[in-house]
Amino acid sequence: MTSDSILPATTRWYADRTLAARPSEVRKVFRAAQKPGIISFANGAPYLGQLPFAQLAADAARLMETQGTAALQYGASQGIPELRAHIVELMKLEGISAGPEQVIVTNGSQQALDVCARTLVNPGDVIFAEAPSYAGGMAVFTGYEAEIVHVDMDADGLIPEDLERKIAEVKAAGKTAKGLYTIPNFQNPGGVNLSAERRRAVGELCRGQDLLIFEDNPYGLLGFDGRTMPAIQPEFADITLYFGSFSKMIAPGLRLGWVLPPQAMYSVLLNTAETSTLNPSVFSQQLLTAYLDDPAWQETLAKYRGIYEEKFTTLVDALTEAMPEGTSWNRPTGGFYLWVTLPEGVDAEALVHEAIDHGVVYVPGTAFYTDGQGSNEMRLSFCLPPLEDIRKGAALLGTLFREAAAGR
Repeated sequence: MTSDSILPATTRWYADRTLAARPSEVRKVFRAAQKPGIISFANGAPYLGQLPFAQLAADAARLMETQGTAALQYGASQGIPELRAHIVELMKLEGISAGPEQVIVTNGSQQALDVCARTLVNPGDVIFAEAPSYAGGMAVFTGYEAEIVHVDMDADGLIPEDLERKIAEVKAAGKTAKGLYTIPNFQNPGGVNLSAERRRAVGELCRGQDLLIFEDNPYGLLGFDGRTMPAIQPEFADITLYFGSFSKMIAPGLRLGWVLPPQAMYSVLLNTAETSTLNPSVFSQQLLTAYLDDPAWQETLAKYRGIYEEKFTTLVDALTEAMPEGTSWNRPTGGFYLWVTLPEGVDAEALVHEAIDHGVVYVPGTAFYTDGQGSNEMRLSFCLPPLEDIRKGAALLGTLFREAAAGR
């Protein structure tokens, strides 16, 4: 066992898959950075300052007074119908046509992903994922003993030709190619969008190769200009499991997300979800439903999009002044993340603790691969820090990486 393992020295009680699991690199960085005054570019947490807290408090009080026995009781395993009706309306914004009876509400989309992996993935199955990809998603699949094979990306997202080549290599090796895990909108951590042409190409390729598509979409409504892109799911509903979340667009503390699976899988996935938690919190669902009943939530979301765009612009301007020559980054049009490539030979992973000592934290790129890539890359989350902290943090990073690039 490694010195930073979360497991005790005596491991004979643990399942093999538990012993094989890697501690989350992102969470390790968070734990190391828990000290006053640290400027964090690590946390992909939304800014909550624009939420109507007085109205939420009034709604919560009203629910307790009028529906308290239901709000604090067990509920339907698939979620309350009122919230599922709202979810259906949300998905229409991305071209998805579904009924409330097709939706399963979960404790965040992370649980939805876990339920689907638990139900569908065998040890040794191969899951294809973008390079880089969301660390939490890969942790779910590897937790059920899948193998992650990364697929190259460019400014238009995942490259279908590379996916086709990787599928052929996996099948030639006698392995089971089970599915593709993709975040097509404002991808975490790369920030890019999968182009409309590639969405169709990827769907056709997966269908032709008998692969499932795990379409994870927490950021689709967070484009700076408010526009949305059609999801993969509408054309490939028979092979696509679509995941949505309220954590990024409203508040993660509600712990509510959902999955829209192929209809043939619904009852089996619902049974798995029931064995995990019986049902998601009824009170959280009722409070969220009350929030969504008022169309003003869309105005609040529009304010957030403007705030995030300003934070992004501030970060890019500050990095342009501070970072060493040879540094590059993407230009996301929404979401929470800036993906930065440092000059060759500058090791972001090796410098992360020195950065923390200087008062700023980021997530090194290696956290978003399972094959050792990413040592000179990093993810910067611009969603949460105040503008002044963004400027100060960028300056601190610039000093650290300029010194590293100059060989000290």
